[in-house]
Amino acid sequence: MLPHATSRATAALGCVSGVLLAVSAYLAGALPGGDPGPGLRLGGFGAVPGSFSLGLACWLAGMAGWTVAWWRLGRAGELSSGPAWRLLAIGAAWAAPLLVAPPLGSRDAYAYACQGWLWRAGLNPYAMGVADGGCPWTASVPELWWHTPTPYGPVAVLLTGAVTGLGGLLGALAGLRLLTLAAVALLTLALPPLARACGVPVPAAYWLALLTPLTAVHALSALHNDALVAALTVTALTVSLAHRRQDHDDLAGTVAPLPDPGVSSPQFAQDRARVGGAAAWWGAVGVGVLGAGAVGVKVTAVVVVPFVLILLGRRWWAGAVAGVAAFAGVSAVSGLGVGWVSALRGTGELVQWSSPPTAVGMAAGYVLRLVGRGEWVDAAVAVGRALGLVALAAVGVWGLVHAWRRRGDAGAVVRACGWVMAATALLGPVFYPWYALAPLAVLAAAETDPRRRRWLAVGAVVCALLTLPNGLGVPVLTKAVGAFAVTIALIVAAVRSRPRATA
Repeated sequence: MLPHATSRATAALGCVSGVLLAVSAYLAGALPGGDPGPGLRLGGFGAVPGSFSLGLACWLAGMAGWTVAWWRLGRAGELSSGPAWRLLAIGAAWAAPLLVAPPLGSRDAYAYACQGWLWRAGLNPYAMGVADGGCPWTASVPELWWHTPTPYGPVAVLLTGAVTGLGGLLGALAGLRLLTLAAVALLTLALPPLARACGVPVPAAYWLALLTPLTAVHALSALHNDALVAALTVTALTVSLAHRRQDHDDLAGTVAPLPDPGVSSPQFAQDRARVGGAAAWWGAVGVGVLGAGAVGVKVTAVVVVPFVLILLGRRWWAGAVAGVAAFAGVSAVSGLGVGWVSALRGTGELVQWSSPPTAVGMAAGYVLRLVGRGEWVDAAVAVGRALGLVALAAVGVWGLVHAWRRRGDAGAVVRACGWVMAATALLGPVFYPWYALAPLAVLAAAETDPRRRRWLAVGAVVCALLTLPNGLGVPVLTKAVGAFAVTIALIVAAVRSRPRATA
């Protein structure tokens, strides 16, 4: 029971917002029968039916209400004084309506189902698009992806292939929802020990990782496999820290073995250290398998691997060997090999300002077009993206050096990992809002600076609003405005972050 009327009103607002979002999913969401508002992009609001407009109004009201309720919950003392289970119960009540509604914000779940269907049919989803392979649910997939091979790893293909055997498209969606709920459950279990090790209150970690509008829309509703990446990544980091504590216990037992009460011989302490050492080795193997699982869903998770190996310490090689073996094994079981490598080329074809480097290139391209140099537009985007990759490399090197120098501080290593994950998502050629799920989960458990946590919260809300309920991206509708807005924001941030001269 919530103790204050304000808290009860906040919880009620979130429940009403969840219902509004579910209504929006039925009226204007990513319905399996197709886009309920196909004329919006070219014809505006006058070209869509009234039901879609009503659904869009429910979407805006639901998102606004969820955001206000979530923010007030974070400022009402629940994060410092309330038990963690209370926050989870509130979040579950808010999200319950979304579990019985169509997806919101993206049609990717239908693409996942079709990619799994191709694999079950004995076809190679890394060599063809869903339309090329004759998936019976192709009409539900955005036409943009009909002829694009899947860029996801073999673990994702095997899982989606498994759920397509549950019976039709609705069965596949139900299976994907069960996978997402399992990922959220795993994340719920893995977050507390990681947060405690990094000095973050568990309710605060839950609030930022699980209760955000971003998680509601793009994990629980849209069923993006980034939720599974987040769960496997956080679990790998958590098990690494448990192994780290075991290492410290072993060292203490070796340096100063103390017999347990009632034990006169040191033999018992030596046996316990031997058993603990074996458990630590198996823990390192488990960490490697978890890391391989995350990379097997999305290859971008590979940036987590070096940080996990740093946390493993002297047993890093056991984790590395186990990870390589696990990835090779699942690739062999899938029968697809490393075909996902060539499929990655198609992920950068879209040009949208949601990726900051692409936004800078787009803004430069618009200026070039104004001065009569339209032929240089593509080159401007390419240069912007190249600079983004250079910046990403710099952030990656900084993160690894920082983590290595402070490898005795588990929180510092995990924080560096989270920020490198965030840079990987933002500085790539393309950014979709669900890319933020995994780095946000890690940083929710590791970042201790209140100012940075507030910016992470703001970023989660912005990401949640980057798509409309039917899956149409806001960047598609606001190309020039968005490109210049992001570029100006980057310039302002760079100027404000300059060291100030002191007298």
